[in-house]
Amino acid sequence: MFLPESEGGEQEQDNLIEKAEADGFTYTENLNDIQASEEEKILGLFHEEAMSPELERPEEQPSISEMTTSAIQSLEKDEDGFFLMVEGSQIDWAGHAHDAAWAMTDTEAFEMAVQEAVDYAEAEGNTLVVVAGDHETGGMTVGGYDEYMAKPDVLRDVTATGNKMASELNDDASNAAEVLSTFTGIDITDEEAERIQNAEDEETRASEINSIVSEYAYVGWSTSQHTGTDVPLYAYGAGSEEFTGLLDNTELPEKMSALIDQ
Repeated sequence: MFLPESEGGEQEQDNLIEKAEADGFTYTENLNDIQASEEEKILGLFHEEAMSPELERPEEQPSISEMTTSAIQSLEKDEDGFFLMVEGSQIDWAGHAHDAAWAMTDTEAFEMAVQEAVDYAEAEGNTLVVVAGDHETGGMTVGGYDEYMAKPDVLRDVTATGNKMASELNDDASNAAEVLSTFTGIDITDEEAERIQNAEDEETRASEINSIVSEYAYVGWSTSQHTGTDVPLYAYGAGSEEFTGLLDNTELPEKMSALIDQ
């Protein structure tokens, strides 16, 4: 997203990395450089495209909590204070895909980032942490399939996304049972294997895999799109008492702005 089309990027002509450097930013692809840097303006990019899901994150890619900590350490040097936005974006992607294990592991990774922010706020004493979702995705529910049942522990044994598992299938998906056993610990039935084999392409194979895992974990879904349900709102620290009750999403930036101006 930062490179021009001539270099395989999405920008028509601009190289946004070069523009950032010309504007005084230090550019790095290594989180350790940020942690050691004394520069005020830093641009860190750690993967050519989207970062990996937490389920499949390689060691060379920093976690969202590590990036949060590094950002705080850099920004807290400003005596005027700072504003930091951290997004756990792949929770949404997992909801679209109905990939319950992906959703939960990225939520767990985001929770660790929240804890880093809360720990800092608690120690600093004049920092506000606000946690909110812009929407819910997928209509994810605990329980489903006409039973009062939940087996979330099934998801703890899943070690790859449905997309990754689909990519491991051979041309006719005849190894579906082996792939599911390897990456989920689930011994699927012949009927479930056939569901995967009958899928027309890799995307629909991933969808079937995710559906099967969800069924074993009793995770229900109502849509592959965003929903209109209310989302939780959490606040901690200075000014957190302003974030109570039922709020319209447009009220959040207004409240934060008012607190910053105090």
